[in-house]
Amino acid sequence: MKNEELKMKDKGRRVKWLLVMIFFAFQTTAAQQYTGTTGLIHTPSAEINKEGTARIGVHFLAKEFSPQPFSYNTGTYYLSITPFSWVEIAYTCTLQKGSRKDVDGNWEKKTGYYYQDRYFSLKLRPLKEGKYWPAIAIGTNDPYGTNGKNNKADVPANEGKSNNGDGKSQYFCNYYIAATKHFPINNHQIGIHAAYRKWKRDYNRKWNGLVGGITYQPSFARNLRVIAEYTGGDINVGADCLLWKHLLLQTSLQNGKYFSGGVCFQMNLF
Repeated sequence: MKNEELKMKDKGRRVKWLLVMIFFAFQTTAAQQYTGTTGLIHTPSAEINKEGTARIGVHFLAKEFSPQPFSYNTGTYYLSITPFSWVEIAYTCTLQKGSRKDVDGNWEKKTGYYYQDRYFSLKLRPLKEGKYWPAIAIGTNDPYGTNGKNNKADVPANEGKSNNGDGKSQYFCNYYIAATKHFPINNHQIGIHAAYRKWKRDYNRKWNGLVGGITYQPSFARNLRVIAEYTGGDINVGADCLLWKHLLLQTSLQNGKYFSGGVCFQMNLF
């Protein structure tokens, strides 16, 4: 009996040490991860990654999370870099569902994720956060679109085209100005984030206007960032963390119901 008790205690100690090691492997992070840039979940912030940070990752998007043309669950993969402390650049691909032509040039009946929507994101931060003032950033996602007729995603019906009649995609096109300020309270950290955002496409208008959110990092787990945000049309909750300095995870619930989440590898190139 004593030997079994000793084994159980030893096993318990090893589990505790493993949990402690995992705990200290976490690092603070901030990401609007489905685009590969910093931010909250769906809304931008004025935060920017450390200079030299590069990311490559994937993200699952519930259909409620995406613009209206994506009336199905989809996913993104991306590459981003922060070459300087005041600028972030990302390149994102979103999977598109549709049918394709067979060898005879006829459209197949079955559909699949055969196509991709591609876009760049850019964020500039002219003002860094100070003791008495917030950080200020301006940015855009998907600012340039390609004409649907020349797009490789040559799909039937409304796939690959917008409902604005200009033949361009730009499903994720938006422009914003954001402000972020952090407040230490009894060794906890509260982040207040606000942004004014304008989307180009009419089907995204529910996300226009003033958006923002609150982040919370407890004193006992600075590695953990809990997020609540208002997107203009939804209230989302989620959390993100960075394991072992390189593995970034994010999970969220759209309106508290629909799951989206992703993972990426990040490293500093400098």
